[in-house]
Amino acid sequence: MSPKTGKRAGIYIALIVASVLSIFHLVNARFFEVLEEKTLDMRFTMRGKIAPGPETVIAAIDEKSINKLGRFPWTRSMWARVVDRLTEDGAKVIVFDVFFTEPENVESDDLLQQAIRRSGRVVLPLVFDFSEAGFKESGFTNKKVEVMVPSSYAVVRHADDSPFPLQAKMVLPPLYRFSSVANTMGHINMIPDNDGTLRWEMLAIGYQGDYYPPIGLQAVRLYRDLKNEDMSFDRQGGVTLGDTFIPTDEYGRMLINYRGPDRTFPMYSISDILDRTMPAGTFKNKIVLIGATAIGIYDLRVTPFSSNMAGIEKHASVVDNILHKDFIYRTEASVYLLIFFFAIALGITIPRLGAKAGVALFLALFAGYLGIVYYLFVAKGIWFNLVYPASALFFGYTSQTAYRFFMEERRARDIRKMFSSYVSKRIVDELIRDPSKAKLGGDRKEITVLFSDIRGFTTFSEKHQPEEVVSLLNEYLGAMTEIVFEHEGTLDKFVGDAIMALWGAPIGQPDHAERAVKCALAMIDKLKQLQAKWASEGKYVIDIGIGINTGDMVVGNMGAEGKKMDYTVIGDNVNLGARLEGLTRKYNNHIIISEYTYGKVKDIVVAKELDSVTVKGKENPVVVYDLVGLK
Repeated sequence: MSPKTGKRAGIYIALIVASVLSIFHLVNARFFEVLEEKTLDMRFTMRGKIAPGPETVIAAIDEKSINKLGRFPWTRSMWARVVDRLTEDGAKVIVFDVFFTEPENVESDDLLQQAIRRSGRVVLPLVFDFSEAGFKESGFTNKKVEVMVPSSYAVVRHADDSPFPLQAKMVLPPLYRFSSVANTMGHINMIPDNDGTLRWEMLAIGYQGDYYPPIGLQAVRLYRDLKNEDMSFDRQGGVTLGDTFIPTDEYGRMLINYRGPDRTFPMYSISDILDRTMPAGTFKNKIVLIGATAIGIYDLRVTPFSSNMAGIEKHASVVDNILHKDFIYRTEASVYLLIFFFAIALGITIPRLGAKAGVALFLALFAGYLGIVYYLFVAKGIWFNLVYPASALFFGYTSQTAYRFFMEERRARDIRKMFSSYVSKRIVDELIRDPSKAKLGGDRKEITVLFSDIRGFTTFSEKHQPEEVVSLLNEYLGAMTEIVFEHEGTLDKFVGDAIMALWGAPIGQPDHAERAVKCALAMIDKLKQLQAKWASEGKYVIDIGIGINTGDMVVGNMGAEGKKMDYTVIGDNVNLGARLEGLTRKYNNHIIISEYTYGKVKDIVVAKELDSVTVKGKENPVVVYDLVGLK
């Protein structure tokens, strides 16, 4: 491949990468969208906690309160006492994330109704249903509820432009006796993204021709002493509350700028509020959000900071965002431009650079872009797309590198062609990974070697037709080879009817002896199956012996460099393994292992000591064992 051809190919590859990513972005490919959302979560966790303002606190239905006040839900008379306590202590706004949708009893309901009326600062929750499934639940209705209308947006702009995506079919309002005396109402619906994470607050839900805000927005409106007419919803991109503009997407949703993980906001137990254990004025001029934090009530949400954050803490973040005008703006400006810029920049430079310089350039661009995106999020509150431009860098670099790799693969193919005819694929792969192992000679290492031979094979081959001999031998060798590979052994060679296999090379295996004995036992089991099969077919039934030894051996490529080499093992311990196979005829058993192998596997095998023998090549006697099976 000429340099000119490589440079031209680099540009073509860059254009392909940029075009494909641009199409994915155009059609909002779900995989990339989810990935982008996950990177937003990562930005939150990297940024960490932001101290919220002092205005927002939580009155918690926690484990402590449940233990003291009894099983939830609690009586309306108890909630009346909570409203009175908070009102007396100077709370500016009291927001309930607790439903009062069914009557309890007249006396208790009267007490709560009177407490709400006396307070004059209570926000009650609504819940909408988008699928009419609410018909199955008591209290849902698909009719217009007149008492709700004053809580809707008084001003809606561009309402007739197109059907509103978040259009509810049913609603579950509080009982009339409570909603009629509450200061206002707001919805508490939460719709997570497809991955289950809650990242957005729906600032408007359409129902029966009106648009309803959430309780957090209503709480801020009351806190700032604004009228309903001071709050407007623009279908084309935002909500205005007095002098505060809140950015929204086409669904009327606001990105929640979570302040931090669980318990970022001050929390007070309901039981402590009733017992007056806090100093007077604790709630003075505060927005008090009442909701569940106890795990057993199951009002837990997945957020960028937590997999089980209480829903009331999400409402608190929304309130704090609006109070302090601390919003996150999502923008997709210049994303296409960046995709093409990064892809083409790498397409021009990578073919002209060496491998190290190419990696350095890629890492510098990637890290620089990550830093800029993170800075925009933390310092400017801007959610700028990370995934698509970063993907242009990643795929641009990897595709250029892959092209170069495939062009240089010829060297690896030459090695594969040279060795594949006489060594196993596993050895070839090792040689390609580390070509230095292709030298003559080798390394000394501890290895376990296995020898297997057919008994009486010469007599059998002399008395049968060659076709029958080859057929039976191929069936036997094929089955045994498969077992060796199943136990991750290296098949060294076939010598006629004999098999030589080893463990521990070329890839190190700390349990090489264990693998070898398990392989031998599996070979005998398979042999018994084959013997039964051959007997049923009227064929000659062969038997085998196996010898196994463990010890230091020299392993590597042996032979004439440049002409013929063979990857194998040599040494006295190899010879001992071969001698042990021969001893199986003397002791009339199937598997003999040396004392060295036995020492490695004695905790897992059943073996009987046979004898202490002196074999050729060894001065001292070697204790040998009959391998019976596994413990």
